[in-house]
Amino acid sequence: MAYLAEMCATKQRLAPKPLTAWFRRLAALLNSLFWGDYMKTRKLVSILSAGLFAFTIFGTITAAKSGDTQTGIIAHAADTQFDLSNKEAGQWTLAYYGPTPDYSNYDPDFYTELNSLTAPTKVPVSTVSNMDLTPGQSFNVSTVQVSPNNIDIVGYEQYYSDAYKTEAIEYNPKGQIVDNPSLKIKPAPDNPNADYSEVEGMATVRPEDVVVVKITPAKPSLKGTLYFFFNNTGKFTLDHSYSYAVNDAKTLTPITDTASPSTITAPAGTKTIQLNQTGFIKPQWTGGNANISIDATGKISGLDNPAEAGKTVTFTLTDAVDPTNTHAFNIKIPAKDTPDNGGNHSDKGGTTTIIVSNGSTTQGSQTNQAPSTTPDVSTASANQSDQASNTSSVSVPSSTSKKGTAVYATKTIYMYKNATFKKNQRLVKYPKQKRVNRPMFVITDYARSKGGALRYKVKDVNHHSKSAGKIGYITANPNYVSSVYYQSVPKNKKITVIAKKGVHAYKNQSLTGRTKSYKKGAHLTVKKVVKHNLTTRYQLNNGYYVSASKKLVIQEN
Repeated sequence: MAYLAEMCATKQRLAPKPLTAWFRRLAALLNSLFWGDYMKTRKLVSILSAGLFAFTIFGTITAAKSGDTQTGIIAHAADTQFDLSNKEAGQWTLAYYGPTPDYSNYDPDFYTELNSLTAPTKVPVSTVSNMDLTPGQSFNVSTVQVSPNNIDIVGYEQYYSDAYKTEAIEYNPKGQIVDNPSLKIKPAPDNPNADYSEVEGMATVRPEDVVVVKITPAKPSLKGTLYFFFNNTGKFTLDHSYSYAVNDAKTLTPITDTASPSTITAPAGTKTIQLNQTGFIKPQWTGGNANISIDATGKISGLDNPAEAGKTVTFTLTDAVDPTNTHAFNIKIPAKDTPDNGGNHSDKGGTTTIIVSNGSTTQGSQTNQAPSTTPDVSTASANQSDQASNTSSVSVPSSTSKKGTAVYATKTIYMYKNATFKKNQRLVKYPKQKRVNRPMFVITDYARSKGGALRYKVKDVNHHSKSAGKIGYITANPNYVSSVYYQSVPKNKKITVIAKKGVHAYKNQSLTGRTKSYKKGAHLTVKKVVKHNLTTRYQLNNGYYVSASKKLVIQEN
């Protein structure tokens, strides 16, 4: 049996066929026996194609004959409409391979770790093998593989590409595709038209660029799209810039203040505004109303509709590969009787010059104050009196959680449409939860209410809830919200594992090179806290690293 299990650690995956109910149970039993360290490469060998054994329909093992058509089995759950975009449900893993699969570093908990466009996973030049056949041996990373641990995704399919398609594309900080022929999906050894979701060529990626790995369905039982993000030795930082043109003008007007939202006051006679951007991989434009719309290129139409005079309409730019990469634009439409202050506002754009700021809008040498007509509160931006104060100039205490970091609610809170909280503008209620289930948010900006109370503008990142992806304002009161990650070492330098499934320790602070696991209730001694991107890790006395997430460990004070 041990010999049979060892065979399952090699390159090729079993090719299942329809079986009797009894035979499926046998398959599940064998799968559970072998689904350990030998499965780290996530590619089972086809036992029959190795010419050693064959399973009969009666469950016995017989010697395979040369020239026989070989098939295999795999434990399988009934096909359902599985959503690939649910990374946690898919239990996606990460593996680094050397020249041969004997040299690999496997991370089964990759789906629990931070991986986003703004915080891509760094692929090391070399690492240490944690495979049973080569433990502790260093090797150069030649291939990166993402693969699911949930059998519902791959099911009966022989190759991963039979279940889902894997693509890898290099992008520069402006969001533009970089031509890199060396970055590609590695074909299966026995089938050049199939693959096991392995990406090779990461070492050829420019240090300042990012690799976006896209997973899409190849079979009807799957739906949704999943993205992963990687870079190598450099630091990837999105290069955001915004501009626009009025009435098809050829010259773009830059928006110098890139804080969201950007406010543009449309001059009299404006029919269309073309919004432009950099720093978005797959831009998606939304917003508007029944009279004013925006197309896929960012062109706004209908601004000359008389019914919209004096209103403010909001449009949102979101990156489809990572919804936390977002920006809002408030378009102020002048009232019907607003003079043009002598500017040239021809239908073709002419020489109109607009300088965008979060306050008034200057036009030529004169100042055009906001329209006196009260904006329509039914528009996407709501009444401007309820809006946050100038977010780009909001002063915050040094103890305030930083933009881009994660916070969670320690008590019952609400998400609101605006920074000045009103009961009729509540978007979501988040009841008080146990520590490991507390709702999480990523801070995208700061704001203050009319009364001066500090608010966090956040994105809901509770992936299994109906509110996932919502953007709004929550309190910044530390009595109600707190950072998800510890920022300091406890006085007694002790922490306790509280995660139901325990935590893993790693050799590197990037949480690569897994060494051991600690069960729930384990008491660990901490040496120091280290920062990694926008998260923190605890370095233990033995030199290994564990996550400093408050949902995984708790300080002993």
